[in-house]
Amino acid sequence: MYAKSLHIYDFKCYGKAVLDLQYPSRVGKHVSEMKNVNLILGDNGGGKSSILRALTIAALAPALLESGFVPYRLVRRAKPDAPAAEQCLLKIEAIGTLNESFELSGNRKKPVLLARLETRGRGSLDRLHLESTPDSPVAKLLADDYSPAFFVAGYGATRRVESGEYSESSARRSRGLRYGRIAGLFEDQMTLRPLQLWLPRLRRRNPQQHASVVELLNRVLPPDVRFTGERDEEDEQYMFLSDIPTPFSALSDGYKAFIGWVSDLIGHLCDVAPAELNIDEVPGMVLVDEIDLHLHPQWQRSVVPTLAGAFPHLQFFFTSHSPLVASTVKRENVFITDTATDGTATIKQLEEHVFGRSMEQLLLSAYFGLQSTRPDAFQAEDEALFRQAANGDADAALDFLARLTHAAPLTAPSASKEQGKRKE
Repeated sequence: MYAKSLHIYDFKCYGKAVLDLQYPSRVGKHVSEMKNVNLILGDNGGGKSSILRALTIAALAPALLESGFVPYRLVRRAKPDAPAAEQCLLKIEAIGTLNESFELSGNRKKPVLLARLETRGRGSLDRLHLESTPDSPVAKLLADDYSPAFFVAGYGATRRVESGEYSESSARRSRGLRYGRIAGLFEDQMTLRPLQLWLPRLRRRNPQQHASVVELLNRVLPPDVRFTGERDEEDEQYMFLSDIPTPFSALSDGYKAFIGWVSDLIGHLCDVAPAELNIDEVPGMVLVDEIDLHLHPQWQRSVVPTLAGAFPHLQFFFTSHSPLVASTVKRENVFITDTATDGTATIKQLEEHVFGRSMEQLLLSAYFGLQSTRPDAFQAEDEALFRQAANGDADAALDFLARLTHAAPLTAPSASKEQGKRKE
């Protein structure tokens, strides 16, 4: 399934929001060349992660009941002097994909997925209220955790790979598998399946698919990292980092964070991929909070196009604070969160182009809204120099001009002032 649009009413920090989304099979107007990517930008606390959570709840609502999902403060809370919402509604207009047959009722021509949540008095826990929500057209499809239909995976900003003892059976007993694939968006303590746990089993069970996993993982890694699928003498998966054999646990946080969630995703795709499909041909939705997490700027410049190309049948939703990430997509791919006058969050798309612009240009644009990319202390020095120059200090004027042209200042502001006093 792909989400054609998302409608939000009184969820988290949003009052009302509507998103017209990019998806792999989209045609017509406003289609991006990279039509399987949706990138959400915005300030901290602006509602980026809330969009990812709204999508997963609306998509998987029937599977979330009794799966370990805890709806904590999801209905919009208001200020003490403002009326609070008692319930929220999430709606996805869906597009069916492989093996997904939607049984539509009434006069509906398009499959619509709904989820309703309501508050429980003064507490922080809300209730996922399906009794008052129309029957989901995909409820039957969700009953089979290993079906390729209706695949959704999500990764929160606190994602990490378990480095100690990890029991896959215990993890699956504590959470339903459908919810387990997106639990990281709601639970800070959620850990990812270690590569060394499931990949050796796959090699014994399906050598051909194992080879596909190795090839696919190498397709999304930077050129200086190579993965062979082999294990070292301590039975740990290792990479070749600049041609040096390196155990996974010895990699940097950036490599571990990225390889951790991508390999977890590939593992879930292996679980559901039918015999007639390659791993990268399984359709579905994947949501990743802070895609640039721990990544060097060089990697940020390529990570989104690389993932979009490696998994062309997946609909991606990324959040980011990086102008380098933003410059790799088109304006049709980008959503910007903001705050309305009543304090609720808003989300919109801009007409301003984003693709290929420099980091400085983007940071000063409406996409990031900075007035300057320089530190506050540097700005204060500039203002001090300008005031000294306006008062007739020639050295301060030269220093100010040098700073405007990015040249080294001839003197510090305080030194210019002292020299001016001595001349007097």
